[in-house]
Amino acid sequence: MQQEQTLTWDETEIANTRAAELLAADIAETEEEAFSMALSDTDVMQWEFDDFKEQLKAILDDISPEGFFYVEGRNMGWRHLSGHADIKADSAEGYIEKAFPKTSEWTFRGTYDPQIKALDYTLYHHDAPTGEFYTVIAHNEMVLKKE
Repeated sequence: MQQEQTLTWDETEIANTRAAELLAADIAETEEEAFSMALSDTDVMQWEFDDFKEQLKAILDDISPEGFFYVEGRNMGWRHLSGHADIKADSAEGYIEKAFPKTSEWTFRGTYDPQIKALDYTLYHHDAPTGEFYTVIAHNEMVLKKE
């Protein structure tokens, strides 16, 4: 039996972790300096984001190896809308481009249940500071090919 997996992308959490490392190594003298240094370390952020995308891709591949997804959203945006989308994506980047709001700053907290092949996640951003809620499952490829 496979265990549930958690997946998180949170730049503040990453920066806090990196800042603690900088303080412990005496590279920074204050917490403020360490946090500033951590935020400006674009290499670390890129490595972490690449890891996030790799984990997301593995989950998406497990849900639907063909890349066909049904995504249901609730509490979306400042108007708290609900809806669904049929998405074809061959990569994590493709999924993010099609399923996420058009903003560069967001926080993702999700849980993947491999038993039922469903990814549930909350996405936080400036239009949804309390979070948007999504569920992703496999979709029938014939429906998407008609579009």
